Amino acid sequence: MKKITAFVMAALFSSFALHAEELTAKQLSENAVAKKSPEKAIEYLNSQIGTMTVPAEKRAAYAFLASVQENIARYSDAQKSYAAAASIAGGNAEGMPKKSSERLVLDAIRCALSEGDWENAENYLNSAVRNSKNPEIQAQIKLYEQWSALCKAESQNDLIEPVAMLKAYLQIPSLEPVKRQILLTLWFLTGEKEYSASLSKEYPKSAECEIINGNVQLYPAPFWYFTPRKQPAKSADNKIVVEKVSAVNKEEVFAAPEAKKDESAPAPAKEEKPKKHQLGLFRDKSNAQNFVSQLNDKGFTAYIQEETRNSGTVYYSVVIDENAAGNMSDKIRSAGFECYPVF
Repeated sequence: MKKITAFVMAALFSSFALHAEELTAKQLSENAVAKKSPEKAIEYLNSQIGTMTVPAEKRAAYAFLASVQENIARYSDAQKSYAAAASIAGGNAEGMPKKSSERLVLDAIRCALSEGDWENAENYLNSAVRNSKNPEIQAQIKLYEQWSALCKAESQNDLIEPVAMLKAYLQIPSLEPVKRQILLTLWFLTGEKEYSASLSKEYPKSAECEIINGNVQLYPAPFWYFTPRKQPAKSADNKIVVEKVSAVNKEEVFAAPEAKKDESAPAPAKEEKPKKHQLGLFRDKSNAQNFVSQLNDKGFTAYIQEETRNSGTVYYSVVIDENAAGNMSDKIRSAGFECYPVF
């Protein structure tokens, strides 16, 4: 009897010890930041999250994983990770950003739209988040509904209703939390300077204002770039800011909350060099071909790569191979184009 009792106590002690050694979300994020690349960080996070048993920690770890995936444009994976985090009933993990499940669902919607997946975006929009009592959440839902409609737009006629809705939204006080995004969207769609002027006047220090001034590039999100525009979008001083469809260089910077740098740690391994650079992403092949011709006229050797998404939609990516000197991105930007690396 004493032997059995001793065995049970030993087993219990072992179980408690294992639980005590389980990594927290904060520790997991710090370890991920120490990896030599975002891809290695994602690989590490995926290998560890499945072993976590504390709901709050697992929820925070999924949210952190999603943020890393989103930052390197892995939108499909990011939306799944945000949704996984939102589905876990748990509080906030110590040392990690505090986010409600509703906010996490909105993050999933944003990532779905960023890869042109309006079907999943609308599925999320029609989930329990629609019953939110938070007015800011409701404002974001209304904006994302219109962005989803833009994501589906195939012609100028498809723009009539979402543009009309967005114009009406400018007059609704409860939508003030998303007014900057509404103004930017209307400016981008119509090219009308009244919207850029409003941004400059009402939100002079906003990121949206920096975009209309040409100081900040839009992310290569399909719900922007696949939308038919009436005319080039111009800033308040009549400068064309968005004339062609182009991607943006996305230098990956991700940091764990309250993470401290270990000065004694060895220098990280050298980053993998990109194999090519993406300059544009199109749903209309003729537009991609026109952009290729424009690049080739500037002395580049650009070409098209086709990609079929889960929805069955085919996208056309315009790319240029990296050169032996490894400075192709500098040449592309010197010629007036934006790009982001493809590894």
